[in-house]
Amino acid sequence: MILVKLEELINDNHTTFSEGERVLAKFILDNRKDIYDLGINELAKKSLSSKSSVLRFAQKLGFSGYTEMRNFMKWENHSEKSFTQEDFGKIVISNVEQTVNQLNEMDLTKICEAIDRSPNVYITGTGLMQQGLAKEMQRMFLGIGKNMQTLPLDIGTNIYQLLMERISEEDLIIVFSGSGNNATLKEALSIPLIKNVNIVAITGSHHNWLMNHATFCIPVNINHNSSWFSSSSAFYSVIDIFAYHYFEYKNKTLQDK
Repeated sequence: MILVKLEELINDNHTTFSEGERVLAKFILDNRKDIYDLGINELAKKSLSSKSSVLRFAQKLGFSGYTEMRNFMKWENHSEKSFTQEDFGKIVISNVEQTVNQLNEMDLTKICEAIDRSPNVYITGTGLMQQGLAKEMQRMFLGIGKNMQTLPLDIGTNIYQLLMERISEEDLIIVFSGSGNNATLKEALSIPLIKNVNIVAITGSHHNWLMNHATFCIPVNINHNSSWFSSSSAFYSVIDIFAYHYFEYKNKTLQDK
């Protein structure tokens, strides 16, 4: 079972927040145990916000309203367990092992072929952690001769508009996402989907919007039981294995010539 945490939902959607919503997000994270029994009007008053702002914030995270978000937080607190360092280490190892086993059962040749033949490979991430993963994959592939360009998800920037004018169905986009249901991501990928651009989805969930719209799907096992810490080890193992497979693919291609 893959658990989505409040921090992940906020991280995935932080680029869509207004300044007031960023303040509200910080207040909720800093005072979550005091919020469980608060109504929407009480939370709005304590956070110096408004009822409509709290409602919009909850909906941006994917909830139908404030009540659903509050119930989610209650469930999250109830299900959270205390782990020793050894226990957490076992969880990290299990995440990596399950992810690697999944990749070993997949034929990655088609993805390697798509990366190799694409004149432009773009790479992006929905949150801060995912953006770090994108930079690491960009660095590793540059070392083996394949350049990848960073794709900004902010549709209001000039560079995004320029890239969308140039992007074609011959290109490829690699996306790192925690939940795969990020609102900004859906908007940013609307033009690439219309242009039939190939998309590689690497997400911490097996069933989500991104997986349903991607050409190639790589689910990452991020099962954990701590709402305050999310390990990225399994994601990094995907990068390592992809780089290895692509390196081997290129060597084989050269040998066959």
